[in-house]
Amino acid sequence: MKINLNTRIKALLDENREPVINSLVKLNSNFSKLRNPILRNLLARRVTIAEACKIAKCNPADFLNSMKAIGFVVDEAMNEPIAKKGNAIDFSRQTAVFDLDVRPFLTKDQDPLKEILKRVNQLGVGERLKIINTFEPIPLINLLADKGLLYATETVNDELIITWFEKTAQESTAIDEPQEIAQQQTFNKVFNQFQPDKIKYIDVRKLEMPQPLLRIMEQIENLNADELLYVYHKKVPAFLLPELRKKGLTFLLNQKAIDQFDMLIYKV
Repeated sequence: MKINLNTRIKALLDENREPVINSLVKLNSNFSKLRNPILRNLLARRVTIAEACKIAKCNPADFLNSMKAIGFVVDEAMNEPIAKKGNAIDFSRQTAVFDLDVRPFLTKDQDPLKEILKRVNQLGVGERLKIINTFEPIPLINLLADKGLLYATETVNDELIITWFEKTAQESTAIDEPQEIAQQQTFNKVFNQFQPDKIKYIDVRKLEMPQPLLRIMEQIENLNADELLYVYHKKVPAFLLPELRKKGLTFLLNQKAIDQFDMLIYKV
């Protein structure tokens, strides 16, 4: 396979995953994140070799040489990264930009979604919201992109990710309360349809964001039709629900207390 600085990491992994990961981890320990299947799935398809080197603070030439050592062919004629367009946001156009640093929310284990949506609703057409975070908010990007907002991301370093959203119309960004909040009787009826040995349990109540989302997404990757995932959560996972719908999964929520939501995830 011929590669260059604009080749996406996913293409390398699809060609020869284990040798690629082993070589990159040996080159730079920051690439160990590729061992996590969820992070690998979310990030590898979006990141080029040039971008990966920038994030991991790795010399691009060393990266390419490590790939040559395991059989890849480097396209010497294409040795410059293609400038990224910024996902349709025209940054040459001046407009009002409003900052929101969500790191204090995450430090306190609080969900910043309500504040983010509040700020988005306050935007005028053409105005931008700049979100400062410690990770790329993939679920939030999917949520707002589906509502017509433009977006762009910038990785400053491993602990600082900037995401911009630009409003294109006066659409509503409110998230409806999920209809899948079930009464105890309905919840129990679905639960009892599954054999005990086919039920997987996961408790994410004490995990810091975004770990609850990542852990749940990891569990549903190989969920079979006769299996049920039982999740102990402390809130309605607003970011997770659109992802489950996109994957064609069914889910039910049952509120046991103010800070306890039991959740069933399964295939129909």
